[in-house]
Amino acid sequence: MLEFLFKEYKIKLSFSFFAVLAVLFFIGDSFAVATALLCCFMHEFGHMIMMHIFSIPISEIMLYGGGIKLKIENERLYSKKSEICVLLAGAGVNIISFFIFKGFLTQLAYTSLILGLFNLLPFKYFDGGRVLKLIFEDSVSVYMNSAYKVIRSVLVLMTICIIVLMLYKRIANISLILTLIYIVISEILC
Repeated sequence: MLEFLFKEYKIKLSFSFFAVLAVLFFIGDSFAVATALLCCFMHEFGHMIMMHIFSIPISEIMLYGGGIKLKIENERLYSKKSEICVLLAGAGVNIISFFIFKGFLTQLAYTSLILGLFNLLPFKYFDGGRVLKLIFEDSVSVYMNSAYKVIRSVLVLMTICIIVLMLYKRIANISLILTLIYIVISEILC
């Protein structure tokens, strides 16, 4: 793990980040990989802008094989409203970028849109799932807690159906299918 300071930010670069990049550049289109990486940085920059607006200090920025993670000192000292705004800001920047770039940088625009919409899915580890959990977490109502569980269960079942349909119709690439399988497994086991 490489660590260094940039202004007040502690930056950590995991070896898994470089390994994933190397594999992606080796097996894929270098321009597409660089575009996706740029969209990921724009997404995290959206989170950082909103964190700055709400005066939420970032303790470290970690780049690892699974993406980019922003860490803060005290994760639960902030209001639910500020957390929801921070979580939605990343996808917001991606969606706004789509409208800015769609006329002349088509690949960047659509990659950004897909990343933003993908992160809004209500899976547990995505921004959308974390927002959904924040919305339902304080509810004392049995019905609200049940609604949260039903939403997550339906989403997992729909994803399984999409995987089966994609395999049956042979309409998706292997990396998308493996990503969806990983998401389903992590939703069921965690």
